[in-house]
Amino acid sequence: MRICFVAAFDGKRLNDNQERLANEFANQGWSVEHVDHASLEIIDNQLTGSDRNGVRHVLGQFDRIWIVGFGDQATFLDRMQLLRTLNQSRFVNDVDAFVYLHGKPHLVLGDLGRHHPRTIVSADAPTLLDAIERGGSWIGKPTAGSFGRDVFTLTKTDSNHRAIVEHLTRFGFAMLQQQVDTRDEKRFLIAGAQVIGVYGKRHVDHRSNLAAGSVPTVAQATSAELGLVETCVRWLNTRGVRFATIDVAHPYLLDINIANPGWLATYEELTGCNLVDKVVQALG
Repeated sequence: MRICFVAAFDGKRLNDNQERLANEFANQGWSVEHVDHASLEIIDNQLTGSDRNGVRHVLGQFDRIWIVGFGDQATFLDRMQLLRTLNQSRFVNDVDAFVYLHGKPHLVLGDLGRHHPRTIVSADAPTLLDAIERGGSWIGKPTAGSFGRDVFTLTKTDSNHRAIVEHLTRFGFAMLQQQVDTRDEKRFLIAGAQVIGVYGKRHVDHRSNLAAGSVPTVAQATSAELGLVETCVRWLNTRGVRFATIDVAHPYLLDINIANPGWLATYEELTGCNLVDKVVQALG
């Protein structure tokens, strides 16, 4: 069995998923290759990519393909169109998932929306400002942001709420999410149809991201939380997502991360347990 990780070779790695997973696939008898996002080319009617030694590989010959991150924004859609020509059942997270499910608004529409806090998405600053002026406490953020960047608490009594909304909508869509109690927020890792594990998050402010200063904690999942996560797993699996983290503050579903979510290293630091073998077994 052969697996290919398609990842950006330049830039700073945000977690050790690629190395950790590649090593475990190799331990379990897989042949592992790494191909640069930027190296994708069609040669002799075949989609190919180059490894770090300049060796070119035919992507259609791999049993599994794992897209790690998005690569360069300017060429993202072109690369996804190329990868979309391959058999999507071989992808850990398929191309349609990368294109359509990374942004946060997809949680609002469809079956999972009933589990999500009240949310307003618009590129029109007055629409968002009107909701804030009507009252309540809101979280304002980009529709596809990461790492806690540009995440704000907003109420009508905040003197700068208008400037913040104009900042969030300066390049397009932004979202308001009703602020809910996240003191018992937990992050679950799923692989295939399995829930691999969970840890908690202790917040230092309104942002739940570890990159923004939240502290991970050892946690156990309740049956109600597991029920919500398993509902999400079924929804994700039917949409080509087989590796993701799911953020829950029961009864609310807060977020789903599919691009290259950190979890494995954090869980090992907390508990001393490396669950990467379970991930590989679930995806093999």
